[in-house]
Amino acid sequence: MNKSEKSKKIYRLLEGIEDDAVLNQVMENVTFYANKKDIIDELEPDQLKELDKAIEEAGNKETVSWDDFKKEMVEWRKK
Repeated sequence: MNKSEKSKKIYRLLEGIEDDAVLNQVMENVTFYANKKDIIDELEPDQLKELDKAIEEAGNKETVSWDDFKKEMVEWRKK
């Protein structure tokens, strides 16, 4: 089913809803998802590469423990 067919099907379903409260709920849900932005869409190419690298490192167990991270943050704040 292509985009146009989906839109027509949704429109037909909406036309059949008689309950105003249900229509309001549908409107709220559609508005939420239509305006929802994914933070990844706003990242620059170099930021995406850095994120990909971090995901790869995590997958390879190249991570820092929470305790070590806290220690490093204390040291970083002293600088």
